Amino acid sequence: MKRMSRDNFGIALPIVVIIASVATLLAFTVALVVQNQSVSNIKYAGQNKALNIAEAGIARYMWHLNKDSEYYKKEEYSRDELRPNAIVEFNQDGYSGAYYIQVEPPTTNYPVLTIRCTAWLIEDPSNRVTIQIKTRKKEFVQSVYGSDNEFNTEGKRVYWVTGDEVYGPIHTNGDLYIDGNPIFHNKVTYSGKLNVAYGSRPVYEEGIPQKVAPLTFPPSNSQLKTHAKINGHYYNGRTCIYLKGSSMDVLTFDGDKGEWKRYNNRPLPSNGVIYVDGTETQDPRYKWDTYMGNVFISGTLKGRLTIAAANNIYITAKDPTDSYRNAQPTRGIVYNTPAFDPAGNEQQTDDMLGLVANGFVRILEQDWPSTSYWNYEWVGNVAPYKISIHAAIFALNWSFELENYNSAPALDTVYLVGAITQKYRGAVGTYYSGSYNKKVVSGYKKVYRHDPRMAYDTPPHFLEPVNAGWEIIDWTKLPPEDIPGV
Repeated sequence: MKRMSRDNFGIALPIVVIIASVATLLAFTVALVVQNQSVSNIKYAGQNKALNIAEAGIARYMWHLNKDSEYYKKEEYSRDELRPNAIVEFNQDGYSGAYYIQVEPPTTNYPVLTIRCTAWLIEDPSNRVTIQIKTRKKEFVQSVYGSDNEFNTEGKRVYWVTGDEVYGPIHTNGDLYIDGNPIFHNKVTYSGKLNVAYGSRPVYEEGIPQKVAPLTFPPSNSQLKTHAKINGHYYNGRTCIYLKGSSMDVLTFDGDKGEWKRYNNRPLPSNGVIYVDGTETQDPRYKWDTYMGNVFISGTLKGRLTIAAANNIYITAKDPTDSYRNAQPTRGIVYNTPAFDPAGNEQQTDDMLGLVANGFVRILEQDWPSTSYWNYEWVGNVAPYKISIHAAIFALNWSFELENYNSAPALDTVYLVGAITQKYRGAVGTYYSGSYNKKVVSGYKKVYRHDPRMAYDTPPHFLEPVNAGWEIIDWTKLPPEDIPGV
């Protein structure tokens, strides 16, 4: 039997120590990896829960937006409501957390509402998640021209032709007809078919027309009547309004009492809505009937206002509350601070007007409203040589037009800044197209420009498409943001 020498024992001992040390280190490493993996799993699970909280915060904010399109403009809410730039507690699905909402309002240069939500668990506030969405709502006023179809009130197709130049988006729920070389400086959309006549060379500066879902018209403007009866101004009978900045003169026939009433220097309604109720008909014999839901309006607006009529709205170039001879001349309907300065540059203004009629919105051409026995003055043509209109116009069941556009005298120009939405395409004049120019035969030529604020803003309680809500156009997960006090 061999005996191990002392030298062999000396060699084995260090080897055993090394092996034991490596085994111990390996055991610690395995334990540390397991611990780190466990911590990572916990952190990952926490982030998933925080992500769920952030998405819940966004969903709640979107719910408020769909109830009130101007929700993002409000600075104060009741205690149980969501508030921008405030920490909101979240207790659901067995865990507790919180989230913090930040909002970037839309601008004319970037007409999209940006909402960021940062969320975390109460037990681990350093493990935060931030998500951001960009959203916008489809509105009628986002197009300078919008129609339910491209026919006139006589059932004839209306074409975009050579000489037409459009500054602003256009949209029709029907077919789009082009014959010639019109110029479209902005987006063109349609919901039916695109019909371009052979040989036409239209110019589309923002790409070829796109087919999109229609914007469904509401059946009437009656919801504005509801607003007017609560915190606005409600009239029942023919009404004349002269805008005087932040106040107005009103001459109205009280259809309930059968008498005329005058209000001088009346402040604008607190909720920005006026509704004129009354009889509805397009029979011209009843244009001056005192029980008709017609509005005659002119002047200068300082503030935000929507005026709705059960029947028609007539835009005048003088104060309609006075006799034609004594009435103060106006430029039409203009803002105290226009959306564009005289050089054509955008400028800051909060003035905004909506005109919403169940019937027509017209520029008054014939005769003048009166409280006399006949209810009008027989003065003939009253359309001005030039007229300016600053407004979002909506003719729900008919059109925007110059009254008697095909028999009026040849005039100059309608200058409109805003938006036009109409069931049928209306006209403000007729033309003779010569070889080199287009000559006005009756009525006006037109210069229309979209109010850039209407890419994201509307007049008070302006009618919205039946089928349109806020749509999310971008969703992004961002690096976690630092939250004050957390």
